[in-house]
Amino acid sequence: MPRIVLLKEGQAIPYELTEFPARLGRHPDCTVQLDSNMVSRFHAQLVKQGDQILLEDLGSGNGSFINGKQLEATSPTTLKNGDRIKLGPIKFRFEDDATSDTDSSRFGTTVGLEFSEDSSSTIMGAAAAGGYGLLDVLPEDKLKGILKINKALAGTVEIKNITPRILETLFEIFPQADRGSILIQSTPGGPLLPVAQKHRDLNNDETVRLSRTILEKVLKEKSAILSADAASDSRFSASESISSLTIHSMMCVPMLDLEDNPFGVINLDTQNPMKRFNDDDLQLLLAVASQAANAYENARLLVSYMAKQKQDKEMDIAMGVQRALLPEKLPDVSGYQFFASYDAAQAVGGDYFDCFMVSEDKVCVSFGDVAGKGVPGALIMSRMSSVVQNTMTFTDDVGVAIQRINDHMCHSMVEGRFVTYILGVIDLRTNRITLTNAGHMSPVIKKADGTIEEFSDDIIGIPVGIMSGYPYEVVERQIDPGDIFTLITDGVDEAMDPDGNLYSKERVIKFIENGSTDPEQLGKDMLADVRSHANGRAQNDDITIMVFGRPQ
Repeated sequence: MPRIVLLKEGQAIPYELTEFPARLGRHPDCTVQLDSNMVSRFHAQLVKQGDQILLEDLGSGNGSFINGKQLEATSPTTLKNGDRIKLGPIKFRFEDDATSDTDSSRFGTTVGLEFSEDSSSTIMGAAAAGGYGLLDVLPEDKLKGILKINKALAGTVEIKNITPRILETLFEIFPQADRGSILIQSTPGGPLLPVAQKHRDLNNDETVRLSRTILEKVLKEKSAILSADAASDSRFSASESISSLTIHSMMCVPMLDLEDNPFGVINLDTQNPMKRFNDDDLQLLLAVASQAANAYENARLLVSYMAKQKQDKEMDIAMGVQRALLPEKLPDVSGYQFFASYDAAQAVGGDYFDCFMVSEDKVCVSFGDVAGKGVPGALIMSRMSSVVQNTMTFTDDVGVAIQRINDHMCHSMVEGRFVTYILGVIDLRTNRITLTNAGHMSPVIKKADGTIEEFSDDIIGIPVGIMSGYPYEVVERQIDPGDIFTLITDGVDEAMDPDGNLYSKERVIKFIENGSTDPEQLGKDMLADVRSHANGRAQNDDITIMVFGRPQ
């Protein structure tokens, strides 16, 4: 991906170019806003023509330059990988992976860095990483370095600010260092990505080149590497990659996480042959890098913790919103009892129930299970709740209502998401229930004599949200004194014990058959029996139970 790299105070700040034209200037609407009075409000812009990126001056006051040559206004000039751009006093470097002649795929997208191939003979010294290195080597210097890095990083909690401060402190500890860079894996085992770079000479914007061999050895063996005078040593004169590094001495050490696994590297080099690094410097860098890595890991853990706290707070709000969609109380009508319980496997869930009066003498019973749980299921559940409430406001005809509910849910339904659903309306005058079943388990009916009945599977249609206009079958049934209807979601019959055994539909029926004739008590006892069966195993699906009927 093409990018421009802002070179500011020895730091390299990348701006990925994802949209064109990309404007550069002081104005807040610019893609890259520049803080300098010598830069025009809309100074220049980057445009794309085919596979090429071009820079165009927008009539700026102080001009735009590529590699020292001023551009003519409104005359776009093609950019090449590595071109230097200057807008007033602001310097950039243009980088394009597609045109780069170096293969950096193994180490991820690099900013201001190039990787070169070389042999292991470039390595002049090594030391095992871990802890603070050899404690008997330069103990006073190590202590000073650790105290200095601690002081520099004290109070820093933003990850983006830590690595630049690490380099600034390292430049104080190692006055011979000319250039430094820190590369970190964004994910465990992922590619190394540059997160900070620094040049002691603020006017030096030369691309830093790193040895693949050294980086791989540092990460694989968790060892610190010292390469002394590699550019001028006659033993390596045949290695083009070594001579191209143009360094006289370099150190590369791993950054280890709290489990002693490498997650990044710190690299320092000097181009002054009179100020080469030595083994003592390597031990000192190891000690400082260990403390810096701990600070970075602590900041990363803090960020993760804060993100988790924010997520938990948002989930608590979502749980409250979802609970508000469920009825606070069920209808209180003479001769009938209603009970419902809802337990989500996560903070929010995809099970759904509702029970409310649609007129003075009719009760709507609405019960469903969204395919999926958690946040996706909860979003569909909330939509289902709203659709049912709105639909039943205008009609109490179950046949008409299920068609409207299904058609509405089919509109813009997420692929793979649907709702198994039962809709019923109880006429309190005639004690008859009109019911339709959209792909859900049939209600289990316990009669006054203890026998069990279920609706025929022939009336079960497809779940809601799959096919608009589907002709659902509607049935009627008398509710006799003593009849108890039980509806469950699959979180009940598929609840598992520690050995993986299901609660099962057969056990549900058996429990209802031998259970209480009081709807509320039956529902509470069933939930307790499911919990007992799970025997401490974590709930893997939402559990919802609704029981209603005419107890004697």
